[in-house]
Amino acid sequence: MTGTHGLITIALLGPGLLAGVASPARADAGTCSAPRHVAFDTPGRNTRMDVRLCLLHGTPTRGAYAHVAWARGGADNDDGERKFDALTLHYHLQRHNENVSLGTCDLAPRVNEATTGAYKCEKVELRVPAAGGWSADGYLEYNLDRDGAGMKRVDLRGSPVVAH
Repeated sequence: MTGTHGLITIALLGPGLLAGVASPARADAGTCSAPRHVAFDTPGRNTRMDVRLCLLHGTPTRGAYAHVAWARGGADNDDGERKFDALTLHYHLQRHNENVSLGTCDLAPRVNEATTGAYKCEKVELRVPAAGGWSADGYLEYNLDRDGAGMKRVDLRGSPVVAH
C-alpha cells in the first residue's frame, strides 16, 4: 500500500482486463453499462474491480441488477487481514432519472475472502406497463481496512436509457 491511504485510481482499460477474472460482459441479458474499472488502495496489493449496471426492459417487467468482477481481493475476513471493512454496491432502477426501485449488494465478505471472483447482485424489479425513460444507475460505498478514513463513495456508469 502506498503512503496515500484511500486513493482510488480509475483506469479505462477495456472489458475483462482483470487478470484471471472472467469479464462481467457476459451480463448482457439486458442492457448494461460499459464496465467501470476501479482500483482501491488496499492493504497489500491494490484490489481491482470491474462493475457493470444492467437494465431488464421486458414488458411489463422492468429491473436493475449488477455484475462485479475483482482481482487481488483478500484471503480472510479477520481484522488486519481483510481488504475492506465495508464494500456495498447500491444500484437503482430509474425512470426519467428518478429512483423507482433500489437494491444493495454487500460485497465485502466475498471480496475479502477470495483473491479473484465474480458475482451477480440480485435484481430488483417491478411489473409496470409504462414505456420509455428506463435506466439503471448506482454507486459503490466502501471503507478500506486500517486506513482510518471512514466511508467513501465511487459513482458508477449508468446503463443506457431505454426508449421502450
